[in-house]
Amino acid sequence: MTDKQKSIIAMLISAFGFSVMGVFVKLTGEIPVAQKVLFRTYTISIVSFIFLKVYGQSLRNIKHHKLLILRSAFGTLGLLLNFYSLDHLILSDANVIFRLSTVFVIILSWIFLGEKISRKQITIVSSAFIGVLFIMKPEFSVRVVPYIIAVTGALSAAAAYTTLRPLGKVVHPVTVVFYFAAFSSLVLTPYVYFNYVPMTGIQFLFAFLAGIGAVIGQLGVTVAYKLAPAKEVSIYNYFGVIFSAVFSIFIFDSVPDILSIIGYIIIFGTSYLMYLNNKGKL
Repeated sequence: MTDKQKSIIAMLISAFGFSVMGVFVKLTGEIPVAQKVLFRTYTISIVSFIFLKVYGQSLRNIKHHKLLILRSAFGTLGLLLNFYSLDHLILSDANVIFRLSTVFVIILSWIFLGEKISRKQITIVSSAFIGVLFIMKPEFSVRVVPYIIAVTGALSAAAAYTTLRPLGKVVHPVTVVFYFAAFSSLVLTPYVYFNYVPMTGIQFLFAFLAGIGAVIGQLGVTVAYKLAPAKEVSIYNYFGVIFSAVFSIFIFDSVPDILSIIGYIIIFGTSYLMYLNNKGKL
């Protein structure tokens, strides 16, 4: 197998892992969102610390704390909002909207990093938001609130990803992951401690499995981007929406309506166009 083929498989495994995480987040049931997120951050903290040792990275030599804190703060907010949307929306709806983060990265990189944005990209970005409107079906009611929160979560995640552009040049990826997970754990632990909701054995199991799904997703995407350029394999991450749609139907008996499906198709289409544009084939 070529490195690109291995990268595609790793990206598919990542998409499956994050979809599994979403399933177990929903199955964990009625406990605070922060409590669910904490299980994920603890799990990733432990795994990433082990990888720090494997790659010979020292915590004493960590620099660029301002950028790392900014990445971690936006990432933590994005996680909280994403988990909230997973609890309150159809799994596939939440998954598609969260993937708007790739679109928001283009906008934020243009605003804050001075990266150029072409007319083609503007058209693609605008089309993606049209797809979101089909999924949200905006109306003046509380029903639309989880969708707004999901979009805000995607924006927060995009802000975190945008900081990775400058960070990637000066800090090892595993160090970034560990810093983020440790930061989230430290921030959320006091709140969860004072607002802890007792959990059953099965809820502990589901929360743990959600954390394992997150680890698989994180490791998969890290390996994928190590083996091949992001512009060549990032499109395969969208298979996570397909996995989520299948899980929604067979586990939660939730079938997306026709307008949501149209929204999925539009966002898939715009993502594919972005993929072609990044490869210089559009």
